[in-house]
Amino acid sequence: MLRVFGRPTSSNTQKVLWTLHELRSRPSFDLILASARMGAGSNLLCENSGGKPYGVVDTDEYARMNPMRTVPCLVDGDLAVWESHSIVRYLAQKYSPELHLSSVEGLAKCSPWMDWLLFTNFHECNHHLIDQTARTLPEQRDEAKLRDSYKGYVERFQKVEKRIDETKAFLAGNEFTIADIVVGAEVCRFSCGMLRWAQDGIPPGLERAELPYLESYFRKLQERPAFRDMCLRHEREHQQMEPLHPDCHQPLLPDF
Repeated sequence: MLRVFGRPTSSNTQKVLWTLHELRSRPSFDLILASARMGAGSNLLCENSGGKPYGVVDTDEYARMNPMRTVPCLVDGDLAVWESHSIVRYLAQKYSPELHLSSVEGLAKCSPWMDWLLFTNFHECNHHLIDQTARTLPEQRDEAKLRDSYKGYVERFQKVEKRIDETKAFLAGNEFTIADIVVGAEVCRFSCGMLRWAQDGIPPGLERAELPYLESYFRKLQERPAFRDMCLRHEREHQQMEPLHPDCHQPLLPDF
């Protein structure tokens, strides 16, 4: 049985959980809650809630599996794999090669999008948005960070908008792949964060981006049960949003 160390409110852990549920031959796995920043009983950062993080990552045993002490980490027998995109590639190559188009060439089509996400500073946009909307009380939010996060996401997603305009389907072409898992999880975080911000009131002066192809892409992802259950559901719960009705689709952005 596989072991996944992480937490469902982590977008990087969501990528792994989503992948596991897309596998043609899905192995059994246990999710072991682990985090240095988040804990049980509250969506707020532990430093803001007075709670205790799940921990685990601070142990010597975990450091032997993952010297970076980050989540997620996958343990498959004697093998420990860390970094979410490496885990996603490993799972697809071992258990479901069609998720990278069943070839080395197919993997080469997926990997650039996976690497692009890591090296275009999405991390900063991601953390500012989720930390301010889900993990900080509304009256304590830093509006400047939220504005910068929104603008940063929109700028970066222009590349995805252009690509989906070209393929009219998915990032690597007509077929869903692991490239869509890692980018799709980021789109989900963006959408849920913006909807939550809108619930509490987005200040005037922010211009709503027109991203019609990204909107259609997000809707297409919502047709996948694994995405809805392992990514969208967890992200909505983290944002303290009502469950999405099975027959409904979440918009990419709210009206503002």
